[in-house]
Formats: sequence, structure tokens, C-alpha cells
Amino acid sequence: MKQFVKRFICGVLLVTTVCAVAGCYKDEAKTVAEERTPTSFRAIAATNASVEDKADLMVKNMSREDKIGQLILMGLDGTTLDEPQKEMMRKYRVGGILLDNNNMESKEQLRAFTKGIRDNANIASLAPPFIAIHRERMPYRPNVMIPWVEPNIISKKGLDAVGSLATRTSIEMRDLGFNLNLGPMVNTHSFYSYTQDLDRAAQIGELITKRYAANQVFTAYQFFPGGADFTVPGMRVDVSKDALMDDDTRVFVQLIQSTAQERPMIMVNSVKVTSMDAKNPVSLSKPIITDWLRGELGFTGVVLSDDIEVGAAITGIAVGDYAVRTIKAGGDIVAVCKHSNHIKEIHTALTQAVEDGTITESELNAAVRRIMIMKFTNNQ
Repeated sequence: MKQFVKRFICGVLLVTTVCAVAGCYKDEAKTVAEERTPTSFRAIAATNASVEDKADLMVKNMSREDKIGQLILMGLDGTTLDEPQKEMMRKYRVGGILLDNNNMESKEQLRAFTKGIRDNANIASLAPPFIAIHRERMPYRPNVMIPWVEPNIISKKGLDAVGSLATRTSIEMRDLGFNLNLGPMVNTHSFYSYTQDLDRAAQIGELITKRYAANQVFTAYQFFPGGADFTVPGMRVDVSKDALMDDDTRVFVQLIQSTAQERPMIMVNSVKVTSMDAKNPVSLSKPIITDWLRGELGFTGVVLSDDIEVGAAITGIAVGDYAVRTIKAGGDIVAVCKHSNHIKEIHTALTQAVEDGTITESELNAAVRRIMIMKFTNNQ
């Protein structure tokens, strides 16, 4: 009897030990599996997942601070990336940089500048930044870039001429380190317009976007919803929604459908379309951005503001509040073109808005997801 009890106890101990060991292995396997789940941008980009799944995984693993930084496209001073500017990028986790004529001296200098931006982002474990310019509005700088012929002149030369110029400039932009062109202008009422013909404007916009995308440079159509010269800050457009649909908005509708695969952005600015929103400019208008552009017209990409410093000055709204209201309206990225000293105010306002629920987590995640989809598209 004693021998039986002894054997029984030994058996129980053996089973318990085996189960415990198996449990340890299970826990260890789970830990190893978790450790193998990619979390950095580069690791996620290297997987075979779709860009949408990559974006979802990236958003899931990003800190709130990193997400908020992705909402900002900021200008820089000077022709080199100095230490204070590096620190600003790292501190505020900035998702994009906008350069202009004042940042450019030569091809070699510009390559070094954009490389410094990318390297700084990499050191700070940031997602690759957008590095943007207004390509079509760059003055002629033969030592930096090939000339961009005046839009109405190049348009008259035919689509082949437009396509050839777009190919050459996109290759050059990529070589210089840029991955985003704030253009083309697809409105038909501006000094910068290619044409006053709606169908031809859509053809030109599609052609430029596809040629740029072939060289891994994104575009950002200017300026939704059109119907007037949207390059004039503070302008009021007193036309009906139906009239806009028969005008420039028709161009945007065609481009949303024909260039979805190239994932262009759409830019909005501080013009007020009174028939749609009597109180707010387009960049602050939820009825225009969320309800109309996203809801009715089906645009699923990134909405980018024009310089919010200009919009804030026109409306009398503090620049930080303007940034928050842009995101609340359905925008994804706010551009701060000239004064980098505004970044702290904007970042603080966005952070506070997320913390107090003014910008919900779902709104923040949706904006960052759209941005990440673009960034993974160029890093497959």
C-alpha cells in the first residue's frame, strides 16, 4: 500500500513537472513570437503585407507623440540642417519638411541637405519624412533645377511635352532627395493654371501624377474645390455646390478616380466657399472636407492644408488652434511654411487636443494611417 502511494505521488509530481515545463515552453514561444513581430518602420516595410496592413501595424505600435508629429509639415531656415533644427525635428517627431528657394544653393548642397533630413529622422527612429517643394513655382535656378515652363505655355505644346517635362523633373527631384511635389495646380482659374478646359486639366493632372509616381515622388493637387483663383488668400467663393461640380470640382472627381493607385494628396487652403460653409475657410470646414470630399466624392487619401500661418492670420485664429481645427475638419497634415518658431505652439495645441479628447484617438489614428499608407507605398 505504501509502495502504491509512493508511486502515485511520484506520478503526480511527474505530470505536474511536465505541464509546468510545457507551460514555460508555451510562454517562451509566445514571447519569441511577440519579439519577432516587426514594430519599426523599416522592419514593417520589409514584410510582405499589403500597404494597408503595414499602416495598421505601424499605427498600432506608434507612440502618441510620434503620431502627432506626423501631422506636421514644417519649413526650415538656411541651406544646411543645423543642430537646433535637427533637435526640433527629433523633439517634435516631425513627419515632413518643406523646402523652398531660400534653402537652395546648388545640387550638391541640396542633396546634402535632404540627406541630412533623412539621416536625422533615421537616427531619431522616425518614419521616413516627406521632403517637399512647390516644384511648379520654383524660380529658374539653372545651377539647381531644370526650368519649369509656365503652365499655360507648356500645356499649349501638348500632352507629350507635359509628360516629358514631368518625367525629367520627377527624376531630378528624386535625385535631389525630394519625395513630394506640392502640385500640380488643377484649378482652371489661377495664374498657375495649365488650362481653362476642365477635361484637359484632369488629363494634365493625371499625366503629371503618374509620371511622378513612376519615380517615387508624390503629388498634391491644388486647391480643392476650385471655382476661383484659390492662390488668393482670404478669397470668398460665392457659388453653389452644383456650380462647383460643373467647374473645377469635376476635375478633382476625375482625378480621385483615375489616380487612386498613385495616392496623391489633395490640398485645401483659407478660401471660404460660402455656399458650403458660411463661417469657415475650406481648411477648417468639416462639411467640405469630411462630408463632401471624403464622404460624397470618395477621397480616401491625405488632405494637406496650405500654409496655416497664412490661414491663421486671415481668420484671426491662433496658429495652434487653427492646426487643431484643421485636423478636426478632416485634414491630415498642417503645413507650417515660414516660421519654425510656431512648431512648439502647434505641437502643444495638437497634443492637448488629443489628451482632452477634442481630437479623438480614432481621428488621430485615421489621419496617421492615411499618411502611413503613402509612406509605405514608397517603401515596398
